[in-house]
Amino acid sequence: LKALIDGGEFMEYKKDYGPEMITGIAKVNGLPVGVVANRQGVLAMQGYPNYPEYRGKGAMGMGGKLYRQGLIKMNEFVTLCGRDRLPIIWVQDTTGIDVDNEAEKAELLGLGQSLIYSIQSTKLPMFEITLRKGTAAAHYVLGGPQGNDNNVFSIGTAATEINVMYGKTAAGAMYSRRLVKDQDSGKDLQGTIDKMNQLIQHYIDTSTPAYCAKAGLVDEIVDMPKIRNYVVAFADAAYQNPKSICPVHQMILPRIIKDYDENGQNAKTAGAKA
Repeated sequence: LKALIDGGEFMEYKKDYGPEMITGIAKVNGLPVGVVANRQGVLAMQGYPNYPEYRGKGAMGMGGKLYRQGLIKMNEFVTLCGRDRLPIIWVQDTTGIDVDNEAEKAELLGLGQSLIYSIQSTKLPMFEITLRKGTAAAHYVLGGPQGNDNNVFSIGTAATEINVMYGKTAAGAMYSRRLVKDQDSGKDLQGTIDKMNQLIQHYIDTSTPAYCAKAGLVDEIVDMPKIRNYVVAFADAAYQNPKSICPVHQMILPRIIKDYDENGQNAKTAGAKA
């Protein structure tokens, strides 16, 4: 983010809530924009133990995954950007939305669906960068072009990999029961194993940067040092002929961040370096 925004200066929205996601306001070529990005790494090592909260004590959240608080925070942030007419830049490197029974009880898929609705309702121009991984529904809810009509441009890098799931996961889901049945009946397993390997290779071949560009999953593959140029072009274009403008003195999002900061809940975020 520091390399993409003016002066590396970033006003963060609710830093300590939904820590797997980074949301906030920055300027690009002097123009204010909203920014949403994945945090990476083990969250417990970054000061967020027992997270996500719905998994109870001992939970260890991982950056790149989407959890309940992060989805709620993004919903709020996107809605406020819509209110203030701030175009949004999405920077994603996600392995997907958290899954299993606990995640189902936490209603994560419903929150993801709500986020897509919030994105669509803003009518804001949005620019999406898949830095590395864009996986399953998480790719859609993080500004991916397949999930909304507001995405004006998407770019990838030499590390981009977009798919519905990992090839090994898909192979396991499709053939694990077959392997058990074949083994129980004494059949040779090699034929099924060969099919699994073929499926894995197919997933690899259809998620490369070149394939993503060819299939239209991204509009262009961009060298890392040139990404800032695309961000500037997006911000300039978004403000060149906007459908509507929110006067600076009426913007609610900066005031919310300022109040949050003054209450001592997030004392190091406003105006801090990203």
